[in-house]
Amino acid sequence: MTEQRGKDAHTHISREVEELCEVIRNIGEPRDKDGDGSGSKGRDITVEFGKLFEHYVTISNKLVGILLRARKQRLVDFEGEMLWQGKDDHAVITLLQ
Repeated sequence: MTEQRGKDAHTHISREVEELCEVIRNIGEPRDKDGDGSGSKGRDITVEFGKLFEHYVTISNKLVGILLRARKQRLVDFEGEMLWQGKDDHAVITLLQ
C-alpha cells in the first residue's frame, strides 16, 4: 500500500510540473538565448515570478515547491535558492525545455 501511494504521489507531482511548464509556455515571452536580438542561438520562454504567481495560484498553492522540483529536473531555471512573493516578483524564470 505504501509503495502504491508513493507511485501515485510521484505521478501527481509530475503532472503538476508538466502543468507548470505549460502555464509558462502560455503566459511567458520568447527571449533570445544569445541576447543580441538575432535569435541565432534560439529562443527561451521566460516569465517573471510575480506574473507566474498571479496566474498559477488559482491552479495550485504550491508554486514554489513545484518550481523547485522543475528546476531539479532541469526544466526551468532561476537565480537564487528560493523565490518569495513580493520580494522576488521580478525574478526571471526561464523554461529550458
